[in-house]
Amino acid sequence: MVRDEDEIRPDSETEFPFIDSTEDSAEDIVVLGKGSPENLVFEWVLSDWSACSKTCGGNGYQLRAAHCTVKLHNNTQDVDSNLCVDAGLHIPQTIRNCGLSTCPYWVASPWQPCLESRCFTYNTAMQRRGIECQIDNNTLVEQELCDEQTKPTIRQECFNDKCKGTWRVGDWSECTAQCDSQGVKYRILQCVWYGTKKPAGNACREIPRPTVMKMCKGPPCSDKSDCHDHSKYCQNIRAMNMCRMYRYQTQCCQSCSINKH
Repeated sequence: MVRDEDEIRPDSETEFPFIDSTEDSAEDIVVLGKGSPENLVFEWVLSDWSACSKTCGGNGYQLRAAHCTVKLHNNTQDVDSNLCVDAGLHIPQTIRNCGLSTCPYWVASPWQPCLESRCFTYNTAMQRRGIECQIDNNTLVEQELCDEQTKPTIRQECFNDKCKGTWRVGDWSECTAQCDSQGVKYRILQCVWYGTKKPAGNACREIPRPTVMKMCKGPPCSDKSDCHDHSKYCQNIRAMNMCRMYRYQTQCCQSCSINKH
């Protein structure tokens, strides 16, 4: 309810108007009810603190709103903040620091010795190290809690003069000879980087090449009286020229002995 100033009665139980000191106009007059100026109570009304802008690192802050009210008996009205100050009330804090704890941080283990690292190319190995995320009391936490943008590298190239091409040889194959005959064995040869199975192209060109084939002799021929076929597929074995394999010579002795030179 707003009234003109000439309607206000001056007795001690008048309807006491409050006038905003910043705007001296009738529109800013607020009537709280009957009472004396001594019964007016100014106070700050505060909102809850906002969530912290940062949960750690010490640079976070929180905000809250503060507005001034005046009260007469059971009637309360919001007023300009300057009036609470004029009433001698201390201005409440509306911003404060928060998130003061240290953020989870990365901890890197020492680099693996280069001489023990896997070769990557000529004279170059790939060093590795472990990375963990932890908090102040050395407790390990999920890596998602650390800042991915500051994560240290986990591998790097390093000089290793052992990283040269080397020959990698496979196992010898079975001897291809029939019984009591000469044959050959084979094995696979591959140029790889030292300590790995990674192909190294022509990096082995200066290294003597191991043999991939050698002569061998087939097993002794069985006594003719004991020479029998032990599989119904022996005719197929002979037709496919697989009798040179020792296991078929014994399994299909009779078929593989036909026309044997």
